[in-house]
Amino acid sequence: AATEAADAVRTAVTASAGAPFLDTLADRIAVGVASVVALLDPGCVVLGGEVGQAGGEVLAARVRERLATMSPLPADVRPSTLGGGAVLRGALLTARDQAQNELFGAPAH
Repeated sequence: AATEAADAVRTAVTASAGAPFLDTLADRIAVGVASVVALLDPGCVVLGGEVGQAGGEVLAARVRERLATMSPLPADVRPSTLGGGAVLRGALLTARDQAQNELFGAPAH
């Protein structure tokens, strides 16, 4: 399903007729991003996975514009250059670091 969505986003980005699709997608993403920004105030939100990668800066700019009207808190919105495996890779690295810390102790800083 993510691949199908990413294909639709890629098609919309390359076709001028895709603007209504991207506007609707940006509206929906901005609602979720506004909620995260209100709770966490992250300063930067990355549109990850295949959809974020396929939408690129075109989608990120649309989400950024909508977010500016929805939230008083400033947050940059950037597209990911990584594919859908980025979250899994991050989880694996975090688990490895945790296991290493438990076995050998936390690294001295």
